[in-house]
Amino acid sequence: MRIYSLCASENTCGETLLRMSAALRAQLFLGLISLLSGTGLSRYIEDNEASDGLYSLISLAQKRESEDFIFRRPLRCLDMLATEGYFTFVASRPQLACAAFIIAESSEVISLELSDVSIDCSAGDFIKIFDGWVLKGEKFPSSNDHLLLPHERYTDYCSSAASSVSGQSSQNVAMIFFRIHSPESGFTLAVKKVHNPFPCNIMSQSPEGSFTMVMPHQRRNCSFSIIYPVEIRLTDLSLGDAKSNEISPLVRHGQK
Repeated sequence: MRIYSLCASENTCGETLLRMSAALRAQLFLGLISLLSGTGLSRYIEDNEASDGLYSLISLAQKRESEDFIFRRPLRCLDMLATEGYFTFVASRPQLACAAFIIAESSEVISLELSDVSIDCSAGDFIKIFDGWVLKGEKFPSSNDHLLLPHERYTDYCSSAASSVSGQSSQNVAMIFFRIHSPESGFTLAVKKVHNPFPCNIMSQSPEGSFTMVMPHQRRNCSFSIIYPVEIRLTDLSLGDAKSNEISPLVRHGQK
């Protein structure tokens, strides 16, 4: 069994994994925007629709109030989702470079399903689900850390004969890319979170907290990534075949 425990904090490591607040969601969204600067996606944040999307991340209306509540809202061309629910995109004009980033708790994976799709694949429209995130051309998790080959991490709606397409991430982040030329065309994305007892690759939702990765009877690479400038401290390490699991406090500054 392999156990890694590390903390990401500007102060003292907490004992409880912190849940993502609305303010931290907005901070993460802004971080993604800065990473996307210089790409075709970044210009869409200047649109009123995308700007409204940022404020909706902060809105308390996104939080679940009961077990029976099903959250629904429009999906924007550049969006970030941290809530289960149904998100519908309807193009008001040609949208040629869109992406939605989805993130869950570190101990969860993400189930995605496309339905009510009305796009024209023959005209160059597409919707693709990706197992992970792509930022500035770099994949998270990297190809060295992921169990699937790079081409296996994509699910392409236009390559499927089914009217609905689904996929499940291997870690707590996933994303979709889409391009739609015709107004009034669109789709609905259903997001559901599934418990993952042994998270391996993790993208942190917050700039502080305590995180543990346990990999029983597995030989594989795992990664823990943060897009904030923080201090990372490795506190506990247990390797089944190691002669010694004693480590001196290890502290690193920066990202990942």
